[in-house]
Amino acid sequence: MPNMDYPGPCESCSAIEGCSTNEQREAAVQNYCKGVEMELNIWKARLYDVLANVDKAQGKAGFEDTLNLIKSTVREIEMLNAQLANECSMDISAQEKAMGGKLALLRSKYTEALSVISPGYFGG
Repeated sequence: MPNMDYPGPCESCSAIEGCSTNEQREAAVQNYCKGVEMELNIWKARLYDVLANVDKAQGKAGFEDTLNLIKSTVREIEMLNAQLANECSMDISAQEKAMGGKLALLRSKYTEALSVISPGYFGG
């Protein structure tokens, strides 16, 4: 199980900024995007755990809103990752910062959803 405090999917954008050729830059961006995709797949598996236990949260205040926010955040990360892979810009620091913020939001909302479903359940 990955560390939930993990700050991001892979190396920072400094690896991309240091590339001397377009081919190296494109490869570095694609590597970053693959890391994001792997991280997102882990979160999708965790989301499945939440969805499988949604019946335990029937009638609990705010759970549906939290679940919808988790789903929309996953979609936003997917779109940002696709945009990043397609544009392949030299400076991805703004996108990397946005990605980190969305992953942090995903972590906090997932924890919130678990506390509603079953206090003491930590996934796995």
